[in-house]
Amino acid sequence: MATVNSSLIGANLTGSDATALFALGTVADATDGGRYQYVLATSTLITGALVLVQQNGTAQVLTTAQLTGGAGGQRIAAAQGLINQDQYGWVATQGQNLYVLCTGTVTASASGGAAFSANSGRLQNAAAVGVGATALGIWITTSASTATASVARATLTFPRSTQVLA
Repeated sequence: MATVNSSLIGANLTGSDATALFALGTVADATDGGRYQYVLATSTLITGALVLVQQNGTAQVLTTAQLTGGAGGQRIAAAQGLINQDQYGWVATQGQNLYVLCTGTVTASASGGAAFSANSGRLQNAAAVGVGATALGIWITTSASTATASVARATLTFPRSTQVLA
């Protein structure tokens, strides 16, 4: 797992804090080339969940309803540890060997790609979802296959949807 590669003393990339230790939106670079952002969770974020990071530094579990219409400017990230609602923590906005939550069969290095699932905060095979839910900037590096949520590994380069996020 990556560690902080900057002067942010006390930054725990997989933990959570009951009180803010850093300003919301603070960015931390990691030893593996990853990048994390400090957020306030407005819903409980489990390991691997894809989250929508608002411009004000709050984060919530990403739902497909947020993938259509509305104003842009939000960022998609992946929680690397449990962050309970109303707690603070770091979410990964880019990096290698990161946790992502999946549903169904998602194959490593598949040419079909991954897409945002109807299940909150999860990915699934792109062929299994409708138009506009394609996940760009996410490359699955380990396979996952289960009807319920499972965690796979991925590389995030600039996770986004083909639709403007609401």
